[in-house]
Amino acid sequence: MNIKANKTVLEAILDWSGERPLWQRDALRRIVIGGTADDAAVTDVLALCKKEHGTAGITLEAAPLEAAHLPATLVGGEAIALVSVGDIAGVNQLAPGQTLSFEPVGLTIVYGPNGSGKSGYGRVLKRACRARKAGEIMPDAYNPPAAGKATGTFTILKDGTAEPPVSWTDDGKPDAVLSAVSVFDRDCGSVHVQEKNEVAFRPFGLDIPDDLAGVCQALKQKLGVEEAQLQAVRDPAFEKPTWNTSTPVGTIMSALSHNTDLAAFEKLGEMTADERARLARLDEDLLKNPADAAAEQRLFAGNVRQLIATLDRIATTYADKPLVGLKALADAARAKRAAANLAARDTFDGLAIPGVGAETWRTLWEAARCYSEQTAYPGSPFPPAGDEACILCHQALSAEAKSRMGGFEAFIQADAESQAASAEQEFCDALAAFQTRKLDVRVMAQARQRIALQHANLARNVLRLVASADLRRLKCLRALSSPDALVLPPLAPSPKAELETLAGTLEAYAVELDEAAGMEGRNKLFLERDALKDRAAVPDMLETAKKEIKRLDDLRILRACIADTATNAITKLGNDIADNVITPKMRDQFQSEIVRLAAEKVRVEIVRSGGRYGSPNYQVRLFANPKAKVHMVLSEGEQTCVALAAFLTELATASHKSALVFDDPVTSLDHRWREKVAERLVEESKARQIIVFTHDMVFVNDLHDKGVREGLPMKLVSLARGPAGTGIVSEGLPWQHASIRDRIDKLEKAAREARKLYDANDEEGYRDSAVKIYDRLRATWERGLEDVAFAGVIHRHRDYIDTKNLKRVTVIEGADVETFRKNFKKCSDLVEAHDPSRARDGSVPPPDDILADVNILADWAESIRTRQNALA
Repeated sequence: MNIKANKTVLEAILDWSGERPLWQRDALRRIVIGGTADDAAVTDVLALCKKEHGTAGITLEAAPLEAAHLPATLVGGEAIALVSVGDIAGVNQLAPGQTLSFEPVGLTIVYGPNGSGKSGYGRVLKRACRARKAGEIMPDAYNPPAAGKATGTFTILKDGTAEPPVSWTDDGKPDAVLSAVSVFDRDCGSVHVQEKNEVAFRPFGLDIPDDLAGVCQALKQKLGVEEAQLQAVRDPAFEKPTWNTSTPVGTIMSALSHNTDLAAFEKLGEMTADERARLARLDEDLLKNPADAAAEQRLFAGNVRQLIATLDRIATTYADKPLVGLKALADAARAKRAAANLAARDTFDGLAIPGVGAETWRTLWEAARCYSEQTAYPGSPFPPAGDEACILCHQALSAEAKSRMGGFEAFIQADAESQAASAEQEFCDALAAFQTRKLDVRVMAQARQRIALQHANLARNVLRLVASADLRRLKCLRALSSPDALVLPPLAPSPKAELETLAGTLEAYAVELDEAAGMEGRNKLFLERDALKDRAAVPDMLETAKKEIKRLDDLRILRACIADTATNAITKLGNDIADNVITPKMRDQFQSEIVRLAAEKVRVEIVRSGGRYGSPNYQVRLFANPKAKVHMVLSEGEQTCVALAAFLTELATASHKSALVFDDPVTSLDHRWREKVAERLVEESKARQIIVFTHDMVFVNDLHDKGVREGLPMKLVSLARGPAGTGIVSEGLPWQHASIRDRIDKLEKAAREARKLYDANDEEGYRDSAVKIYDRLRATWERGLEDVAFAGVIHRHRDYIDTKNLKRVTVIEGADVETFRKNFKKCSDLVEAHDPSRARDGSVPPPDDILADVNILADWAESIRTRQNALA
């Protein structure tokens, strides 16, 4: 990527980001707005990276870097100056209703001790304007406000012309106009000590690829840990498979991937009863001698065929036709017998003994016939027609008796009786034959039980056929004695076809077992057995397969994410920025800034070197000894000067001269570096608005003194804590830090307020006010001695003597000393440093005298300054 001449570094990064993954664009937004990503940001970006590669259930949405997130780039040299910031809400404990005003064309010094609200205003400026490390704004931790974002109102000038107020809301984006204002603090410094102990300079913009690469490395480390965890939780079954890798199931299990469709796998798990039976047979028979196993299968097949024949006979015997036929014979015999009985009643009606011709009588008659023809009178006709005795009573038969017995025989020989007897005989014969074919399930029990071991449904079907046939038999037998119509339950379907198939399968299997006597045939059966065994295990393996596919998909996502974290493109971006931004002109500018800030004390140069992930750094090296460990040579103050030089160097290339804000730029520095920084900031105040927040009163004095000497427009503001919160704004410095002029102004105001008490005859109130005024007037005489008479050569508690102003002390005259002594004594006599004597009346001067005493101090100080300034 080549950075076009009309593009800023941030604009070039924005253009480059258009082709990057969405998660990287979100990370860039976070870096541009808030600086180096913290742990929480890295966690969010990691989730976005996973989501982009397919991880489900992540609701976080990416917010890519957009032009609105970039600091404003003003055209035509337009400069933005801050006039004030106010109406702050939702920021720490900042009190409402405060307005912090700035000097728009010079230097503004905002003083505030710790806890005064100075950091709150600094955070607002960093979030609204341009800062490398914008940080976060927290609401009042002790009194949380209603839900909402921090807000405020800025009044600004653009090229000296008032613009409409800017209503600011902390929405995570720098304001389009306010971002032209740059903020510098310790976190924004572009100096850091590398692992190689080299102090490195990284211009603004060049640290963004570096930070993005840092995010990539952090993600890569986290993803690597997750990848190792996923590798560790692989199911041990895949290390020592329970399946045969040559079977269809084993092939699928051995080749699982993140997108494997398990539909075919689940289908393999759907086994028929025949397949399960074959698996059981193979499991059993492969443990035996193949020849013995084949003989067993043939014997089993023979039993099955015998069962088929038995079932055929049952089906034939108890079919509708034979049963209906038997019932028809019974019905016919019954009907013919009824007809014969009717004929008998017609023939023998009127006999003394009833029942002649009935069944019992016929039995008796036929028994008598048998006895006569076989025992009593063999060869003689029956009934006897001669002189034979009666075979029943052994008495001689009368002619009437012989005639009656002849009638009986004639009845028996008649057609109705003959037909009845014949029908009854036919039925009896058929019934006897039917009953000899009584079902006996024991003859097929063994075969059925063997079938049930592997084909339970088939065995049940055999039993159903037999049971239904037996039920039909019983129904038929019960119906034979009834004239009612025969109603038969249905005969269950014959499982003959399934049994034929089973017999054929067994016989074919026996042939396979014969072939298994050889190794090739046996291996073939083993493979078939394993294939069926694996299919039977599919329900148990299914969950394992699903978990493995999920694990592989998670691994795919992790590896895709890891591939995304490669920093090659980011390194190239950093190099392109370095080649186009760090020009000799910029290096010369940096060198110039270093000289102005550190004079000859820090003789350093900038040389390009390696950096993290290939994004280049510009090392700060000593001229005299490039191999020296710079971090062991440069002090904290010198490193701060390098940081400030880098900051000002970056801004020197800008096309505008917008305001610069410095938040405690000299924390922990000694007087030498404070003074250098103060000189540089005062110098920069000639070209643009400079705003300095500090809690260092010595630094305030340095800035103020140097600003006064340069004739700069200046504004001094104090921040304090009050009942309503922090950030209470006051013009000027607090009393103890105020200048002589400021103190005199405050004393004059206090005197005018005291006059009101005097005029109201509030003697006690006026006295207390007057004593306080003289107490402060005495302190101001002491400060005047230090700042004016001694020209700041010596300051209490300062660790150095400013000898360059020593000549200014020489203007002091005796009259100056006497004026000081006289007025200082007057003040001392009036103040209550000790318990006053009871003898003193405690009166204080009237208001006019107080104002006159204040003016004496003002005139004394002005007279000495005039003479000091007149010195050559």
